Amino acid sequence: MRNEAKKHKFLALFLAVVVAVFCLSFIAAPAMSVKAADPTDEIENFYIIVDVQEDASLAMTYHIDWKVLDDTAYGPLEWVDIGVPNKNHTGVTAQTENISRIEDKGSSLHIYLDRSYYAGEEVSFEFSFLQDNMYQIGRYVEGETVYIYTPAWFDGMEVKNLSIFWNADKAGAWQPDCLEMDGYLVFGASLKAGERYTITVAYPNDAFSFSEDRQASTGSGSGSGSYTNGGTDSSSDFWSVIGGLFVLIVFFVLPIVFLVKFVRWIASGAAFGSADVSETRTEKKIIRTRIEYYENCPGCGAGRVEGKDECPYCGHTMIKSKEIVEEKDLVKPEAYRKTGTYRYGDSPNTYINVNVINVPVSYSTGRRHSGRPGGSRRSGSSRPRSSCASSCASSCASSCASSCACASSCACACACASSGRAGCSVKEFFKDSIHRGRLRIESRE
Repeated sequence: MRNEAKKHKFLALFLAVVVAVFCLSFIAAPAMSVKAADPTDEIENFYIIVDVQEDASLAMTYHIDWKVLDDTAYGPLEWVDIGVPNKNHTGVTAQTENISRIEDKGSSLHIYLDRSYYAGEEVSFEFSFLQDNMYQIGRYVEGETVYIYTPAWFDGMEVKNLSIFWNADKAGAWQPDCLEMDGYLVFGASLKAGERYTITVAYPNDAFSFSEDRQASTGSGSGSGSYTNGGTDSSSDFWSVIGGLFVLIVFFVLPIVFLVKFVRWIASGAAFGSADVSETRTEKKIIRTRIEYYENCPGCGAGRVEGKDECPYCGHTMIKSKEIVEEKDLVKPEAYRKTGTYRYGDSPNTYINVNVINVPVSYSTGRRHSGRPGGSRRSGSSRPRSSCASSCASSCASSCASSCACASSCACACACASSGRAGCSVKEFFKDSIHRGRLRIESRE
C-alpha cells in the first residue's frame, strides 16, 4: 500500500514538472520567435530637433529615413506608429507630402503614408508637434529644473544614426557629453534593435516659465508578492501532491499568463488619444554628415562594395568615421543643399549625407480647437508596424520593464517611446550621478 502511494506521489510530481515546463515553454515561445526573426525594416536616420519655448513646452520635429528590408512577413510598409513622449501634445503637423494623414493615439502617432513601400525602398517622412509636461522642478538639485528624454526606440530594428538637436539657449548642464553646433547641443548614437538612448538637460528655475502643475510626475515603485508552501513527509498521499500542483499553477503559472495577457491588451492600443491644434511656422535646417569608408574591409580584406555600409563577406562595418559637419567647413557647400548622399572631394571613399529638416517655430494664435482621432483601423491580413510609447508624465518602471518581449506595444512612462513593427517601452529615470562630472556653460557668445 505504501509503495502504491509512493508511485502516485512520484507520478504526480512528474506531471507537475511536465505541466510547468510546458506552460513556461508556451509563454516564452512567442518572445523567442520574435527575437529570432530577421528584421523587416531598418532606420537609416532619425533626427529630432527640440526647441524649449518660453512656457517651457518643447517644439519638436521628428525626421525619419525608414528603409524596408522585407515585404513578405507583414506586407509592404503603408503606415507606422511612432511613439511620442506623452499625451500632452498639441499641433501635430505633417511636414512632408508623403504623409497622407496622422492619427493621434495619445502616447503615439499613427502615420499613414501616401502609398505602399516595398523591399529595397526607403521613405523619408517628417512631422512636428508641441510637447508639454516634460520637466521636473528640483528633481536633483534645488533651484534647477531638468528635462529627461528618451526618444522612440525600435525593438525590432536597428537605428543606424540617431541625432538629437537640443537648443542650448540658457542650458546649465547636460548628459551625456555631446557636440555644440549652431546653438544646439547635438547628441548622437547608433542603436541596435531594442537599445535606448536617454539625455538630460538642466536649467535654472528662472530660465523659462516652469510651473509645478505642468511638470512630469515622478511616479512610484512597484511591490512584489510571495507565498509559502509547506513541505510533505513520507505519509503524504496523492492528493497532497495535487494540492502542491494547484498552488504551483495558481501562484506561479497563472500570474505569468495574466501578465502576458495584460501586456497584449496594453499592446492592442485600444484607447485613442486626442490633440489640440495650434499653428506653427517652419524653417529649413540642413544637416550634413561626412562619412568616410575603408577602402578594404578591416576584417577580411575584401574591397568595399559601392552603397554598402557593411562587408558582404564577413559583415564587418566599412565605415571608418562619421561626423556632422558645418557648411563653412565644406568645399563648395552649395553642392550639398538637397537631401541625398554625394561623393565629397577627390577621395572615392568619402561622402556627404545631406538631410533637409523643417524646424518648427511655434507662436500663439489665441485659439484652441478640440482634436479627435482620425482614420480607422486598417483591415486586411497584412500586419502593421506597431509601436509603443512612454512619458515622464506618469510611471510604470517595473511593470514596463517586464514587457519588452511583447509582440506589439505598450504605453508606460518617462518621456520615451518605443516604435516599429513590435516593441514596448520602459521607464528609465536618470540617476543622481547626473551632477557628478557634468559640463556647464559659463558663457556663450
